Amino acid sequence: MLNDAPRRLRELLAGDQLVWGPGVFDGISARVAAAVGFPMLYMTGAGTSASRIGMPDLGLTTMTEMVENARVIARVANVPVIADADTGFGDTLNVVRTVYEYERAGIAGMHIEDQVFPKRCGHLQGKVVVPADEYLRRIRAAVGERTNPDFLIIARTDARQPHGFDEAMDRIKGAFDAGADVGFLEGPESVSEVERTVAQAPGPMLLNLAAHGATPNLRVADVQRLGFKLAIFPAACMIPSALAIRRALETLKRDGTDAEVTEGHSPRAFFSMVGLEEQLELDAGYGGSTLSPV
Repeated sequence: MLNDAPRRLRELLAGDQLVWGPGVFDGISARVAAAVGFPMLYMTGAGTSASRIGMPDLGLTTMTEMVENARVIARVANVPVIADADTGFGDTLNVVRTVYEYERAGIAGMHIEDQVFPKRCGHLQGKVVVPADEYLRRIRAAVGERTNPDFLIIARTDARQPHGFDEAMDRIKGAFDAGADVGFLEGPESVSEVERTVAQAPGPMLLNLAAHGATPNLRVADVQRLGFKLAIFPAACMIPSALAIRRALETLKRDGTDAEVTEGHSPRAFFSMVGLEEQLELDAGYGGSTLSPV
């Protein structure tokens, strides 16, 4: 099947409005986000690590696990999906394979960063980045070997924390020279740095708004005004989901029933949230009778 998500994302980026969306981490969060309605969705690496292997974002997920999660999310999303691709999972040849697999998974674009492998969440302390020439080699390989020229290559640098803002900005400029479509400076630590990020960049920029992380908690209107082209809210699903699950289970343990926390939603109502009606319609279109609409 032709993956037209990259083309649709390019069309959005050609407009005047900020292209933004929440971080999703599995089929449920992607379905709910798609139903609420956003211009795009973002597959968060931190959420993938937590949901797929039950571990923090410390570079423990494999490329195969990340790609499979991306495939599930892209399959159920009705808008383009941008995915975290960590470091590209190795050197040049690993980056090339990563691009190939993400394209085949139906993703619209991905970001590659300059951390050493294994990496860690961009909002944790103690990050280490590779030399600039190694980082730029990753970007050139990703750009040069994508099969669809519309597939978005987003160059992320985590150099702000270990080496300062100016070094991070130099890496962004180098990434654009290497052919990146969008820049992504992780972790600007003040509104002033956020403003400088987009003002000094030679191309379109993405802003990562991880709630209560290193970067100020800006609103979409603020990000649009500053001139960013893309914005992601990676914690929008994963942290509220974890908190809601904990509250629900504490209530179940205390009260001995989950009737209250499910808020009157039956199993069928839940299945409707994850696509029951469209599956019934598909089945009926072929004369199927195995699924009852009742």
